[in-house]
Amino acid sequence: MRVNRVVNVVVRRLGLRRFRGGDLLLLTTTGRRSGQRRTTPLLHLARDGGWLVVASNGGADWEPGWWLNLRAGAPGTVEVDGRAVPVRGEEVTGPEREQLWGELTERVFDFDSYQAKVSRRIAVVRLTPTSG
Repeated sequence: MRVNRVVNVVVRRLGLRRFRGGDLLLLTTTGRRSGQRRTTPLLHLARDGGWLVVASNGGADWEPGWWLNLRAGAPGTVEVDGRAVPVRGEEVTGPEREQLWGELTERVFDFDSYQAKVSRRIAVVRLTPTSG
C-alpha cells in the first residue's frame, strides 16, 4: 500500500500521462470494507467513450483492491485529461475479452508477461461513465 501512495504522489506531482509507453488514468474507488477512498494509476485504452483497463495488480497473484471494490458495486471516478468522470466497472468476458486482451497487450503493455506469472485469470475491465 505504501508503494501505491508513493506512485500516486509521483504521478500527480509530475503530471504523468504516460507510463511504460501507455496512457495513464487515475481511478478512485471506495473500499468495500473500509469505506476509504483510494486512487490507483492504471494504464488504459480509451474505447467508446469509456476506458479499458486490466486488473493485473502488477503481476501479483491476487485481485487488486480497486477491482474488488468495483465488482462489489462501489462507484468509481476516473480522472483523465484534467477531468473527473464517475464510472462503473464491469468485467469483459468471452470472445470479446480475448480480442481486447490481444489489443491491450499489443497497444498498451505486455500483460501476457503478468498472466504467465499468476494462477488467476487477469480480468479485463470496462470503465463506463455514469450520470453521477
